[in-house]
Amino acid sequence: MEKQKEGYDDLLASIRRLTVMVLDSLEAGSRDRTLDQGQKRLLSSTGARLLRLWRIVLLEGGSPRISEELGSVEGLLSAAGSVRQEEVQNGR
Repeated sequence: MEKQKEGYDDLLASIRRLTVMVLDSLEAGSRDRTLDQGQKRLLSSTGARLLRLWRIVLLEGGSPRISEELGSVEGLLSAAGSVRQEEVQNGR
């Protein structure tokens, strides 16, 4: 039971960390005007998905479906992060 609680806490911490990263990136990119419309939409929809996932985790607990959803969100973030990093390196 303790191991399941630890996994649940880790899952919530991961979702929170990713949510903060997405919202910070969206805020900074909007403020600096370094994001195009597509990137803003991607970050906004990813943030919304993370918030929905947070709510589901709180209601359902750590089910396998939630782990799969978190993996897909992390994939979106890594793709968005590599595009953002390229823009910073290119001076945009």
